[in-house]
Amino acid sequence: MDELTGREKMTRARFLAGAGLVAGAGALGAAALARRIPPGEWPDALAAAFRSEARVEPPSTTSVAYGELHSRTVAEPVPYAVVWPPGATPGDPLPVCFALPPRGGGPPVWFAEPLAEAVGDGDVTAFALAAVAGGESYWHPRASGEDRLAMLLDEFVPRCAERYRLGEHRRAIIGWSMGGYGALLAAETRPELFAAVVAVSPAVWDSYADMLRGPGDAFDGPADFARHDVIAHAGRLAGLRVRVDCGTEDRFWRDVVRLTAVLPEPASGGFSKGGHGADYWRGAAPAQIEFIGRALEG
Repeated sequence: MDELTGREKMTRARFLAGAGLVAGAGALGAAALARRIPPGEWPDALAAAFRSEARVEPPSTTSVAYGELHSRTVAEPVPYAVVWPPGATPGDPLPVCFALPPRGGGPPVWFAEPLAEAVGDGDVTAFALAAVAGGESYWHPRASGEDRLAMLLDEFVPRCAERYRLGEHRRAIIGWSMGGYGALLAAETRPELFAAVVAVSPAVWDSYADMLRGPGDAFDGPADFARHDVIAHAGRLAGLRVRVDCGTEDRFWRDVVRLTAVLPEPASGGFSKGGHGADYWRGAAPAQIEFIGRALEG
């Protein structure tokens, strides 16, 4: 089945097995990221934490469509979820925010909860959430042939417009950790597609050597890093509304500070106490919903 609509539960077991944000990441948090995890263990340590969270269901006040995208640039089917906020139904032509998960994560449908609360309270203009799985290839073309950036920009964005009537005129994008890097890269690659970009604890490095001391496999070499360096190419975000949030106990904090220093205009958001995981991300979500809602108005 290509797509599931409504609120069927048992038929979504495979989808939910990879979905959501990770409670375990909060425990991993700053302490684990502060120590140097060996390059060969780093991705697996994060991915294991991200996959350990109890399955997250969007609020009952929302309408949800689950599906799989059979991409030309990703070998396996890519799970996704589209969530309409309270008061909206499938087919309503809403603005949309695309959501990219941490490394190894499924579609971050957990973000529908603060969205539903804000829309239900009348705090923000209604917008839909289009959440997609992220895999582990870091949202750029890889030597393996996988290219999740092309999947996102050339296949998923058009599908949301054509099939669901979402984002025909106004789009935003948000991501967490690796997804935060992906959101920045997508906005830098196709700035005309987005009104706003939100990067939450983005997994960024200011040098290829620094990346090698972390996961070690996010890029295929120095030239690949240079082509897809979101700090070096931050000037491409000129004219977009940009928000960056990061905890001061986050392993990426110093590199995120360097990112914000070279943005063409000052970013919204900022730095506050917190690590790299669920507790920080959930606490920052209401302000991010407000920011996205303002950016998608009119």
